[in-house]
Amino acid sequence: MKTKALVFTLFAILIAVLAGCTTPVAIDPQTGREQTARFTAGNFYAPIDAEAGNIFRVAIREMDKMGYFRTGEIHQDTYITIFARAVGDKKVTVRITQLAPGQCELRIRIGKFGDLPESQQVYAAIRNAI
Repeated sequence: MKTKALVFTLFAILIAVLAGCTTPVAIDPQTGREQTARFTAGNFYAPIDAEAGNIFRVAIREMDKMGYFRTGEIHQDTYITIFARAVGDKKVTVRITQLAPGQCELRIRIGKFGDLPESQQVYAAIRNAI
């Protein structure tokens, strides 16, 4: 009976960790626009107003400037994913998803569990360069 309770407890903890909690993040306090991003389960999601191809070119340039070592990319019909490594061999993934013409969403994940401050820095660099 104890084993069954232990399994259910571990399963509940796993579900809670995978689901994560969502943290709203203000992304444009300087202009006063009420635009927010969210940080869910280690991923930083934020809107950006531009075409995916343009964002991709800007993102790789800005990531190079920030000292990331790009290791690859995947181009699909609805999204582009950029893979890189940061100091300390942290995996960095930036996914650009086309939502509508001229509107995209960036999903940034740094490290195994996510890094909100560093994700915000990457997003801000990309957004400011567009």
